Amino acid sequence: MGNILLVDDDPDIGMALLDYLQQEGFSVEMAPTAHDAIQKSQHHPYDVVLLDVGLPDRDGIEVLDDLSRQHPQLPVILLTAFTSLRKTADPAILNKAFAYLTKPYNRLEVKQTIQRALGAHTAMTESDQIVPDIFSAFLPFKTSTPIKREEAPFSLNLQQYERLAQYVQLMQFAFDHVPAAVFVAGPDKRFCFANKAACESLGYTREELLALRIPDISPHHDTFQYRQDLETLTHGQPLTYTSVHRAKDGREFPIEISVSLLHFHGQDYTCAITKRLSSVDT
Repeated sequence: MGNILLVDDDPDIGMALLDYLQQEGFSVEMAPTAHDAIQKSQHHPYDVVLLDVGLPDRDGIEVLDDLSRQHPQLPVILLTAFTSLRKTADPAILNKAFAYLTKPYNRLEVKQTIQRALGAHTAMTESDQIVPDIFSAFLPFKTSTPIKREEAPFSLNLQQYERLAQYVQLMQFAFDHVPAAVFVAGPDKRFCFANKAACESLGYTREELLALRIPDISPHHDTFQYRQDLETLTHGQPLTYTSVHRAKDGREFPIEISVSLLHFHGQDYTCAITKRLSSVDT
């Protein structure tokens, strides 16, 4: 799941944390001093560092500064007993930390922070994508063509990737709490996003639905009419009409559908918001 360097001079706390992380599937090495930590980081490709601020040979904040200069893509999570750390430490150095956790640790919080750091580290070490595969589970919709770093107008550091991950998770959460069914399909008519209501309306899991295309759930789908609709949408005119959806179990039911065109990264996506109609509506 990831290679972690745990830097802590307290053998009891260190061993307890090491045992827990190993049980959770992480590969962990310990370093009791700042000197050990710097030496190990120069010879081993760690994915995350857990760094205690109170070390016997050097201040942990200084070690953070060294690690961030030597390994700018390596997330460092500070472990501290001081709740006032942000007030006393140099903000320019402290901001280089991916996150910081206050003792006594909440084990679940430690695990979740490490997982986010692993995601950010994987993202930063991707050589060809600005929106890497690590975020594919969280993105509002997937793209069939990766966004190249050289095409992007900016670069992201670890904390910015963390904020990006939180943002796209928030977007997924928000869409999943919209009562209407929302579908996004790519140029090949394959679904690349579906919210919770869309999945529940058809009886599919999200993974199952994202493997389907528009004709798979639309028994009245007409290719010629679809092309005409795309032409209308291209001119900025959204469409609203009634149609029929077919669920996983074969049931068919009437819907009202509103479709817009999304132009993203050189490709056109159709975004459909549907509402199930009652027999009275039809």
